[in-house]
Amino acid sequence: MPIAVFIFTATAHASAAPDTVKIKPPLAPQQQISKSSAADTAKSEKRIVRFSPVRELQADLDGILSAPEIGNAHVGISVLSIENGEYFYRKNDVRNFIPASTQKIFTTSTALDFLGKDFRFITRWYLDGDIMPSGEFIGNIIVRGAGDPSMSQFFYPEPLDILTEAAVKLDSLGIRVVRGNIIADDSYFDDAVYGTGWQIDDVPYSYSAQISALSINDNSIDILAVPGQSMGEPAKIRIVPENSYIRVVNNVTTADAAEPTIIVPYREQSENMIELRGKIPVQLKGGAEPFHINTTVNNPPLFFLHLFKQALEKYGIRVRGSLISVDDWNERITYSDMQTFYEHISPPLSDIVAVINKFSHNLGAEMLLKTIGKESSGIGSAAKGIEVVKRYAIRQGIAAESFTMVDGSGLSRLNLLSPRAECGLLSGVYRSPNKEEFWLSFPVPMAQGTLRNRMLHTRAEKYTRAKTGSMNNVSGIAGYIITRDGEPLAFSILVNGFTVPAALVENIQDLVCMRLASFTRK
Repeated sequence: MPIAVFIFTATAHASAAPDTVKIKPPLAPQQQISKSSAADTAKSEKRIVRFSPVRELQADLDGILSAPEIGNAHVGISVLSIENGEYFYRKNDVRNFIPASTQKIFTTSTALDFLGKDFRFITRWYLDGDIMPSGEFIGNIIVRGAGDPSMSQFFYPEPLDILTEAAVKLDSLGIRVVRGNIIADDSYFDDAVYGTGWQIDDVPYSYSAQISALSINDNSIDILAVPGQSMGEPAKIRIVPENSYIRVVNNVTTADAAEPTIIVPYREQSENMIELRGKIPVQLKGGAEPFHINTTVNNPPLFFLHLFKQALEKYGIRVRGSLISVDDWNERITYSDMQTFYEHISPPLSDIVAVINKFSHNLGAEMLLKTIGKESSGIGSAAKGIEVVKRYAIRQGIAAESFTMVDGSGLSRLNLLSPRAECGLLSGVYRSPNKEEFWLSFPVPMAQGTLRNRMLHTRAEKYTRAKTGSMNNVSGIAGYIITRDGEPLAFSILVNGFTVPAALVENIQDLVCMRLASFTRK
């Protein structure tokens, strides 16, 4: 990545000449020497002020941010010294911007503060009935979700192994047939499966997965596509995990080897039929690497139950009843009268926060926000979670009315935050007992996460930890930088409304980070 070098020179400007000139008598020699010495001292003092390290830093950042690539964009930046509260740089820092995924720092820091770093989610399986000597179970199996976002490949090589463990436990009880239903209880959260202001065009894509208190495999599937043997043939596809819940209509054709791969999934909001449209180039030599498409499912609780039923069938346990969501079950469920036969305990919250921030995991952020709401008020909604976030922000010196938050992930364009608010939050967490967990949760260059390919081979590579955010015409980065003196800085750079490729905006943000990482007061 080319690095622009900015050279700044200082030029003294003469003041305007007076309208009248008074003739003064000549000075005595000692007076002349004294006046000359005073002038030299004044010039020296001016030179020290003009070339102070902070002033020089500000001039350099002015130069970087004057790049024509963002000349028509809205740019906000705030850089704060955490140790002494000095703002090194400010540009539109109290104005609100669409923050994209940098908003996750509000959700995850509040979760660490309110729930605690050791908080764990527990998903429980219940038997509501009786086991017969013949191996028949007369009654229902109920799976009760509690908002666990970790049944995912981000935490387990094969998340479906969790369902296998539950099936093994049922098998160990001698059950061969379930003469009843399997019920998914996801009532820990409300029924809003999408965040406020989410775009309907995003529905098929994994970053816009439906929110449910009972989730697995990030409420999505992978579709692997390879070309046919010759041009014009349909592509060959495979679904992972294999299941009967999702139907895929394959309208992808094999194209000329010089053609690019273009495959787009289409799914209606309330359906589980996914249509693939596009083309994939024929491979003339050697094998073809599968092209991956990750797409969402409708009604995650029933998706969970279908996968669980498949796990039961692999152990020869037949289910004679239906798979039912708790919303369609008309009877009251009393858990105190039931037997728990299996429970899955999540990793600690600190590990979950690390995945959410490093990989910008939208579903995890939304599930955390609703969990905060549930644990604080008994209502698992985004609105109740946001109330807790606002109270936490006030404790960090951020006025609750100064920002708008409608979801936990930043996917909505209705969210509004200022760079100064982000800096204030970052500074507050850095001085809190959750400093280490929050610090370690951020992406770093040259490591797994959203900063993996940025700021490489610079000092900033080793001394920057930051959360990124991006969507069409929106790019942000906010986090921490350690200067050459070892001074910790909190920073936020938010850019809205640009019309150039996002990579060019990221390059400008990286130049700012590189300059901050090289700053020294000496």
